[in-house]
Amino acid sequence: MNAQAGGILGGCLIVAALIVTLVPRPSASAPAGPSVGRYQIAAAAHHAYVLDTATGQVWETYASDSGGVNDEGFKAAKVK
Repeated sequence: MNAQAGGILGGCLIVAALIVTLVPRPSASAPAGPSVGRYQIAAAAHHAYVLDTATGQVWETYASDSGGVNDEGFKAAKVK
């Protein structure tokens, strides 16, 4: 290994060490809340779905041309 390659490698190691030290990590005392991407939504003809990927619970609503609802809790808050 020549001096130039060694200098580049050393610089990369220093940058990596700085990134590991300076990037914040979630603390154990941080309040637990819904994670990003926890809820997924989908739609099909006259149906809308909300999926909670943490619990597997699915809410469905049916929206026909004249209206109607399959799930009374569809519009309710998903996180309590």
